[in-house]
Amino acid sequence: MKVSKSIVLVGTSLLCTVLLAACGGSGSSSNNSEILLWSSTTGPDGEKIKKTIDQYNETDPDFKVKLVSMQGDTFTSKLTTAGKSGKGIPDLALIASEALPTYKHQDMLETWDDMIDGTELARENYVEAAWDTGVVDDSQYGIPATMGSWVMYYNQDLVDKYVPGALDDGVVTYEEIRQAGEKAKADGIYSFGYTWGMQNYSNLYQQMGGEWQDAQGNINIDNEYSYNAVQEFKDLYDAGYMVPDGEDANKLFANQKLIFLPEGTWMLSNMEEISDFTWGQTFTPQWDAEHIIQGSGVDQFAMFKTNEERSDEKKSGMVDFLTWLQANQLEWVKSGANPTSLAMLDNEEYVEMPQSFLLKTEKGQAAISVNAVDGLSYIFGEYDNRSWDMITGKADIQTTFGEIQKVVEEKMK
Repeated sequence: MKVSKSIVLVGTSLLCTVLLAACGGSGSSSNNSEILLWSSTTGPDGEKIKKTIDQYNETDPDFKVKLVSMQGDTFTSKLTTAGKSGKGIPDLALIASEALPTYKHQDMLETWDDMIDGTELARENYVEAAWDTGVVDDSQYGIPATMGSWVMYYNQDLVDKYVPGALDDGVVTYEEIRQAGEKAKADGIYSFGYTWGMQNYSNLYQQMGGEWQDAQGNINIDNEYSYNAVQEFKDLYDAGYMVPDGEDANKLFANQKLIFLPEGTWMLSNMEEISDFTWGQTFTPQWDAEHIIQGSGVDQFAMFKTNEERSDEKKSGMVDFLTWLQANQLEWVKSGANPTSLAMLDNEEYVEMPQSFLLKTEKGQAAISVNAVDGLSYIFGEYDNRSWDMITGKADIQTTFGEIQKVVEEKMK
């Protein structure tokens, strides 16, 4: 694989603040001859989506798709305002998996059930976990688009030096990370990078057996699974195996000072700049190699309720677009995302991409776990604000989770 000595970190850059006019004047819905799609994906990733849609429009469909991308806050604000009023609604909105139940419970969404009955938009044609994320109260409210996952990048040379054989099964455990850290520490090399806290926490929490809701369906994270997950990170930090707070784990990885870097599939373009060593991508670190859980987020095509009735012809055009997309997501997934449609497994270029291991193996598909519980965004936001204080010992772990639990309960009211 091609790689460079230093990675210039390019987060999701913003093209611009989208003005209301960009979405059709005061937010008017699309006209009868096109399908209006709203997305919060901007920058290089947004351009890849646009390329895909341009390819679809070149097939000369009855209804061309018009993509309007905007910043995340603008997207949420405009979509919520339009959803409550039923005016200025896009035909399709690309929303995060965890947002779907929230919009549905606020009575903003139309079901896809009747529209997709008897079509190729069916569960058997998708990754099951991705499809099932769109089901709320036994109806289909989302059609899966692409999937972003919290995986792990590794330096093959350093793995061979400090923990040979750890990757033979394609799974790296926290125990193996500790073994590598003990050997590499004397050489000034870290074994574990802790970048986005909530991603690391949510994966390990579930791997240890944690559930997001109690038996009554209420959010519950003030429990032993949360305490134990953060204690594991604290132990790695205290032992000197984890990249300290304030240091750039991505930079250390590029400079061959870090063995294992849990990061998102969306970091693929950055990794592809590396050329000084062999790197690879595999499952996020696992607590138990025999019980793999791989956290992922699945963007869903949702259809919001509107006061302006959509014609049967337009609805048919929306189904045609999503059906075409099943086998034509190559440009889209070059950002590092995985498709959710199994038809993409017939695309030779896709199956050669590093992230494809999640779809092209039964073990990978079975491991996928999608966070789609209402209220998780509150948990993750609070956790990210407090995780380093717990890891560094500035705050008591159990006390902090008690505080997070109370804040989340208040916000959910």
